[in-house]
Amino acid sequence: MLKRYATFVSLFRSASDICIIGCIWLCVFYVRFHSGLFTTAKGIPDFKRHLVLTLPIVVICYLSCFLTGLYKPKRVQNIFGQFVGIFKAGIFSGLFVLAFFYYLQDVPYSRKLLALFVIMLFAGLVFSHLLTMLIIRNLRAKGYNLRYYAVIGAGRNGRQLVRDIERMGWLGLRCAFFVDNNPVCIGTEVLGAPVYGPVEKLTELVKTETIDEVYLSLSGNEAQKAYPVLKELQSAGVTIRIIPDWGNLVSISSATTITIGSQVLFSAADSPLHGANAILKEIFDRSVALILLVIFAVPMVLISVLIKLTGKGPIFFNQVRVGMDQKEFKMLKFRTMTVDAEEESEPQWTTRSDPRCTRIGAWLRRTSLDELPQLINVVKGQMSLIGPRPERPVLAKQFSEEYKKYMLRHKVKAGITGWAQINGFRGDTSLRKRLLYDLYYVRNWSWGLDMLILARTPWHVIRGENAY
Repeated sequence: MLKRYATFVSLFRSASDICIIGCIWLCVFYVRFHSGLFTTAKGIPDFKRHLVLTLPIVVICYLSCFLTGLYKPKRVQNIFGQFVGIFKAGIFSGLFVLAFFYYLQDVPYSRKLLALFVIMLFAGLVFSHLLTMLIIRNLRAKGYNLRYYAVIGAGRNGRQLVRDIERMGWLGLRCAFFVDNNPVCIGTEVLGAPVYGPVEKLTELVKTETIDEVYLSLSGNEAQKAYPVLKELQSAGVTIRIIPDWGNLVSISSATTITIGSQVLFSAADSPLHGANAILKEIFDRSVALILLVIFAVPMVLISVLIKLTGKGPIFFNQVRVGMDQKEFKMLKFRTMTVDAEEESEPQWTTRSDPRCTRIGAWLRRTSLDELPQLINVVKGQMSLIGPRPERPVLAKQFSEEYKKYMLRHKVKAGITGWAQINGFRGDTSLRKRLLYDLYYVRNWSWGLDMLILARTPWHVIRGENAY
């Protein structure tokens, strides 16, 4: 019933890491003093002393990895999450090793060697854990190292859960059966798995079947009736997982919990960007925006001169947009339209060959150069480099009436570029599809996704797809 293979995998990871730490500690001596990449003006220390230190270094680094949770079961954790865990383990290992040598004052050591060790250790741990993960996932996809689960409820939620799990074959999870109280479902098959019933028989079924986990997909009174059975199963060592019943609410990010007294509260629509991630993203956005402003300073001056020479009116165009938490701000753009563009019409998206655009304005829109002043909005903290594109208040209100989930976009900062934009949904394109991409970004935000969007943005700017 319990995680039969988790201990073995953890031991395998531990053993491989111990070997890698020891090998890296020995190899780093050669790289530092015998590879010719670094000078050895102070001479080469005795290798025997370095060899003697192998055991304490291995112990320190392994304990650092253990304390940061590197050997906990990671069956459902994504690659990026594991990468972050390895990064933390590498940082803690480096700090503890430095502390070790600081207090061991009678053993002076090369700072370059220690820096090299931390870098090589991080690379070694990444290689070890990712290789192990890929091997295990490949074995699971082929039918090895499987865990079997049962689903309480053969309705829509239960079926969708099984479909989602089946799409991720590398998890190594297989549905053994459904259990339901509906006599119409009992005795049939759903998604290739038999449906048994009633729910009260689940305890007996688990004894005859090899079941590791039970998922509760019911809600309301039906769920309450299942809890006594779940309590028995939990006592027998079966892992219980419950699908939250959000009702008409939408969970826009990974569910978070808050403990108040004896109560555990779930957050249905909390921002996915909080804590350290929010601070780091803010620092990243403002730093990169400042660098880009310096790089594009000369082109921005030239564009300003061209706008002034080719028509009357201001260089910049200020427009009120809706940002994070539905707060309004003035977004900067280079002016691309005539001064009276919207005086005789309702607010609307720009279309291809829009007659309101100036000659230089049409070119600026095609090349997306009109967006450069928004780097100032990023520096001011009003926008992010990556996020859903902000809309005008009147359009945001209109869209929120048409699509109930529209305002969930405002749980993160509006961006200069975004997931919808690099997938071709910008300008006068499908609002529904754009919203789907924006909500995907909000739900699945990660540093990896941000870097992917940034890397793909220049290509889409060059293509100029739907840029008008």
